[in-house]
Amino acid sequence: MQYAFILGRVYTLSLAELIAVFKIMGVEFKILACAPEVIVLETNKALDVKILQARLGGVIKIIKILDIFQKKGKEYPSQVLETYFNFKRINKDFFTEYSGKKQFGVSIYNLDPTVRFKEEAQRIAFFIKKILQDESQSVRAVIAQFPSQALSSVLVNENHLLTKGAEIVIISGNQKLFVGKTMTVQNYEDYGRRDYQRPARDERTGMVPPKVAQIMINLAGNFKPLDYILDPFCGSGTILQEATLMGYRAVGSDLDKKAVENSEINLEWFRNRYHVAPGRYKLFHSHAAEISLQLPNYKISAVVTEGTLGPIYGKVPKKPEMVANFKGLSKLYDQVFKEFAKFLSPGSRVVMCLPAYKVGHVDYAYMPDLDFATQNGYTVQAPISSEIKTKYKFLKVTERNSIVYDRKDQIVAREIIIFQNGPSVDESEPASLVEEAQNTNSETALADVSSSKAESDNT
Repeated sequence: MQYAFILGRVYTLSLAELIAVFKIMGVEFKILACAPEVIVLETNKALDVKILQARLGGVIKIIKILDIFQKKGKEYPSQVLETYFNFKRINKDFFTEYSGKKQFGVSIYNLDPTVRFKEEAQRIAFFIKKILQDESQSVRAVIAQFPSQALSSVLVNENHLLTKGAEIVIISGNQKLFVGKTMTVQNYEDYGRRDYQRPARDERTGMVPPKVAQIMINLAGNFKPLDYILDPFCGSGTILQEATLMGYRAVGSDLDKKAVENSEINLEWFRNRYHVAPGRYKLFHSHAAEISLQLPNYKISAVVTEGTLGPIYGKVPKKPEMVANFKGLSKLYDQVFKEFAKFLSPGSRVVMCLPAYKVGHVDYAYMPDLDFATQNGYTVQAPISSEIKTKYKFLKVTERNSIVYDRKDQIVAREIIIFQNGPSVDESEPASLVEEAQNTNSETALADVSSSKAESDNT
């Protein structure tokens, strides 16, 4: 089975999550093509795309690939597909059964940044529309706003394309062209509800977005239903709510009484809004370095937390101030990681956000070392294997195997790191994936030149 995944804005984090979830689900796969915005995979079994989409915080669309074509040189997609679409194929292979006026859209994702398409999606959409109208089928084409050649998840949802017709997707490289249809799109409305409709919000101290919380939980390992996830810096409770929604139980604590109160308010709202069973979370007012005192009755499977990022800045702080902040946090986290060792089993993970100050367009100032964890017996786990990082140089993994999540004009970004209690273990992807990454032709390597491309969509 072949699928394409449209990755979120911080595409490296989205890909790391996808690989982690595939490992949890026992899905073997190999990469057929990869670029910052999209990855095309072949899997060893069919995927339940609705369940998978709901689990992935960093994937915008899941597409089923129906056909693959060889390209010659700089052929445009419309040239390759000149005789491909016909009335029977469009209705049988692409369109959902619907008795009313059909609605469809065409999206093109480009794997080859050296080629620029102008109005290719519109050209193909109008061609398909004419085929259908010539057979007296009532149809409406939804067009992406120029210069984009791809429909956003918002447009796909608002125009009901997946229930009234189809989103036809074309993924174009320099040697291959993939044609498919969108099976699911991310429920952006629900993520917004989980974020902005909570009754207790404290934007002054910063809040991890629900999508990022979900990604971090997925990076924390493979858990059984009702296992306990701990967030000892729970703030307004975002990580706790996402853990309960994913079927786990959550334990949260914070030194700030107001934060614990906000978490309680938000989690009660969340439990009622999303029909979460009672008893799925527990909150404590506690210093993170003393949290083990509250946990004799709870077997914690993993720690997932934003931690303390320090002061929030409107402009880049001076270097001495950064140094002072990092020094204070290192001291705190040394105490905290010693505490984690009291209740985490060997092999358990701590997925944590550390502060990273944005000092340039793509440059960050990080905490100078991770001794607070490594000297207490923890190892840093690579979010993406070295084979994949080497092949796809546009992936943005730091030298110490972390991934930075930030937003436009944000001074204090989040450096997301996976720590493991005990020695590192082999986290390489299935052999088929590594082999494909090593041996594939220049089709995927072309994406390397797009390392400065703005990361896409809305994670």
